[in-house]
Amino acid sequence: MDEELSGEPGYADPGDSVLFGDIFRAPFLLDLFAREDTCLLGGATLPAHLAPKLGGWLQGKLRAEETIVLSDRLPPKEADRYALAHASFGPPGEPRLAMLVSDSCITATALAQGRQKRSPSGRVLFAPINVVEVDKWQTLVDNVDFGRMPLPPDDGFDGYPVAELRHVFMIDAIHLERHLDERLLTCNEPLAAHLEEYWNGYAARRGPLAYERNLLKLAWLLSGAEEVTEDNQAVAGKIADVFDIGWRLEGGDLEDVSEAEEEVRFKGANAAERLDPVRKALSGRLREMAAGAEQAADALDATA
Repeated sequence: MDEELSGEPGYADPGDSVLFGDIFRAPFLLDLFAREDTCLLGGATLPAHLAPKLGGWLQGKLRAEETIVLSDRLPPKEADRYALAHASFGPPGEPRLAMLVSDSCITATALAQGRQKRSPSGRVLFAPINVVEVDKWQTLVDNVDFGRMPLPPDDGFDGYPVAELRHVFMIDAIHLERHLDERLLTCNEPLAAHLEEYWNGYAARRGPLAYERNLLKLAWLLSGAEEVTEDNQAVAGKIADVFDIGWRLEGGDLEDVSEAEEEVRFKGANAAERLDPVRKALSGRLREMAAGAEQAADALDATA
């Protein structure tokens, strides 16, 4: 986690903009997956007088009113892109929890946040949140599983929450826009940074969780495939420090550059005024990385 972020990982109330790490609670947040029997369904309106008869065939009750029918025998239309799918998450009928894992900039573009003369388009990515018993949650805290991130407990959850990154799904932005008031919580900065580490570790095997694990393996090899010594642990730590600087540069300083560019391009901010602080920050971070890399390389060479 970024040492420059203060405070404990936790939650805050959602703001005006939808951001990476926002948590939604709504019945439509289903983790869906395709099986070999998945097929496209066409839609049609069944006349009211036939609805009770259809209900009898289905061993249920349907009122005498127009009813939408979906079937693989009805030709699917462009406006009715339905598919037979299967939900693997959550009890039927219960409001479900899911966390937004699309980048905030991508989400802003998809939802047309702050974009004049644009409409929502595209899709955004969610990870379902499952609630588990405390023993299972603690196991995930103690033993990192890239695909399952234990979240801090909160009164908004009926148990101990886990973000199931291994079961992500997408929602059309135009439909999500109708449910922005169903956001339950958002991540504070430390928790959002932690989520970013997990998501990068799972999706790309990159970031702190991945390189720290690999550097532990390096320390083991440097120790002759025996118990890791303090000296070799320290060497791995120096290398990890350099990667931490790079992580902050990529995920923080360069994000500030992106925000500055958007303020100039879309909000009319002064380019020279916005450039000066990001240039100083980048220069300082690059020099910090160069000095740390030199020290880490010397320490690694000394183990030969």
